[in-house]
Amino acid sequence: MMMTLPAHDSDFLDDHIHVEQGQLGKLVMARLKPNQDLTESVEALCRQHGMDKAIVRGAIGSLIDAHLQYATPTGLREMEVNGPGVEILNVFGEIGFADGPASAHPLQGVVADTEGRIFAGRFVRGANLSFITIEITLQEWIAVKQSEPLPA
Repeated sequence: MMMTLPAHDSDFLDDHIHVEQGQLGKLVMARLKPNQDLTESVEALCRQHGMDKAIVRGAIGSLIDAHLQYATPTGLREMEVNGPGVEILNVFGEIGFADGPASAHPLQGVVADTEGRIFAGRFVRGANLSFITIEITLQEWIAVKQSEPLPA
């Protein structure tokens, strides 16, 4: 497959790109109990610890089943990874409350089913329940300065 690149780097830019300067704040390490949803629990932890925006540094544990979304040329699709005992290999993303509803950028991750097959995608909110436990680390992001949107 051959790909043609734009003549200027600005051809890659989206009208909605923002550059933000800030600093890292408090670090929260928590254990999610059985039957707690991954995304909803991360949101609750942020609210509980007064974090308007947080970065997921990592997570490990297991889900009863995993429900992931992924992009296709025709739109988002959803897949179910059957357990019980779907292992979380990685979770990443951010949770933010300052600019509107939480999870504007859904958490993403990599999981492995009971036979060791690997899957990746966005965690569907409300559909990824902890099996035994999930250990998760969040770090607060404190924005100091946000630039104006870059010109198109």
